[in-house]
Amino acid sequence: MSDVFYDRTGKPKYADNVIPVRQKGYFAILLKDGKVLVTYPPQVDVPEFPGGSVSRREDFRKCLFRKLYEETGIEFMLDYGTKEFHQEINYFADDARPFGEYCVYDMTFIVYDASSYGFDTGVEPWKTPENGTAAWVAVEDIFSGKNKVNYTHWQAVQALFKQD
Repeated sequence: MSDVFYDRTGKPKYADNVIPVRQKGYFAILLKDGKVLVTYPPQVDVPEFPGGSVSRREDFRKCLFRKLYEETGIEFMLDYGTKEFHQEINYFADDARPFGEYCVYDMTFIVYDASSYGFDTGVEPWKTPENGTAAWVAVEDIFSGKNKVNYTHWQAVQALFKQD
């Protein structure tokens, strides 16, 4: 029986005899004016929330501080958010290593009320230190499908921002 792993678009990838890498990651969902901050990493065709895998001896705050700067160019320390969503998913990272990487990804998404951080959500998309792009997009545009996000991040949006 094959194991099923999902890529960033939600496409299943079946694998036999694979020993997946275990990863733990944190992702910040900065929310202001009905918009969320997303990043468009280089050579990746779907946006994601800033964040990613923890490095050795990092807690969630240090991980998010590092990843937010790398992926948005914004340097600030986050604390505990207003709500969280946690999932463990079989994920295929097609941009890792030469041919991709199968992993069991323990993901925590943390929502932050970004109103007090002084962000201007009306700014145009901007270049990031990793040579990607960051932008503010409407949560409604994610729900409607106008702006698609990483499949695993989409699951978090559905859980965190249920719409009636």
